[in-house]
Amino acid sequence: MIGLRKALAIVSLWLPAAAILSTWALWSGRLPGQLPTHWGNSGPADSATDAATFLGWLVAVAIGAALIGTILLLIPMSGKWEQRAIGGNTAATGAFVFGMWLGSTAPSLDVADPYTVELGAWIIPTLIAPFYAFVPLALFPSPSGPAVTVRDPVAVKPMTLAPMHTVAWSRTVSSWLFISITVVVLIMGVLLFLMPILRDGIEAASWAMIPFLGAFLLVALFCAFRVTVDWRGFRVTSLLFGIPLKRIAPEDIAAVEVAVLEPMQWGGWGFRIMPGRSAIILRAGPGLVFTRQNGKQFAITLDGAEEPASILLNLAGKDDASRA
Repeated sequence: MIGLRKALAIVSLWLPAAAILSTWALWSGRLPGQLPTHWGNSGPADSATDAATFLGWLVAVAIGAALIGTILLLIPMSGKWEQRAIGGNTAATGAFVFGMWLGSTAPSLDVADPYTVELGAWIIPTLIAPFYAFVPLALFPSPSGPAVTVRDPVAVKPMTLAPMHTVAWSRTVSSWLFISITVVVLIMGVLLFLMPILRDGIEAASWAMIPFLGAFLLVALFCAFRVTVDWRGFRVTSLLFGIPLKRIAPEDIAAVEVAVLEPMQWGGWGFRIMPGRSAIILRAGPGLVFTRQNGKQFAITLDGAEEPASILLNLAGKDDASRA
């Protein structure tokens, strides 16, 4: 017998197909016989497909994805993490197809000639639709993975402070990996969009720049961090945008260790999220490893990690780096 959360996750896989069929039933009398299915850099559509054929293909893909996801989720052969990945991928596929359907049909309502339809902002539903994957991901319970055994831990004692005294520590940490990727993405953007804009004006870029700009900002977010330790606990903030990426309150700290971090133990380089643990890994080398009260781990590459670890041990009321 499947649980309620798994049942709801399975239902969520079928919603994109249901949404396509529902909108078709509501709009069929207002749509042209052919639907626009391709646009150039700007202007109206340059290709159209028979509406029934277009509907059939998209519904088939959406139903196929939902059916595959349902079968794999019901077969007891995968762990929770694999099931979450299956649910997320199949949901993203169905939602992407629905986004394509919406982007083609919504601007075509009450239009006689599909070749006069301009896509405009209706590309946005297609671009954001895959984020629907987070619905089944959220419905499945978060799995727990095996804890990482740190290598060469360094003994650290809590910092001793005089009564009524407080201390704060901060450091800027940069990632040459993400800086390099950001530069490459920027160069690609210039090569892709600058010449069309110079030749035909800003309209030539149209809405195609939105996903590219989103990718650029997402990579730039992780170029540099500000790591701060004070009475509020441990915080990691994006230096470029001021967006908090991680916060751990003192009362949530079960243990803090200073150790050598191996990227592959934490899922690779960058901001990594895995079952039971997450990490900001910039290279192999020294860093901090937190064990939280719920048993989950967080690690970050950090030179001179002994001082912030000592402060955190004091704030959390721990006797040493390994005692919970």
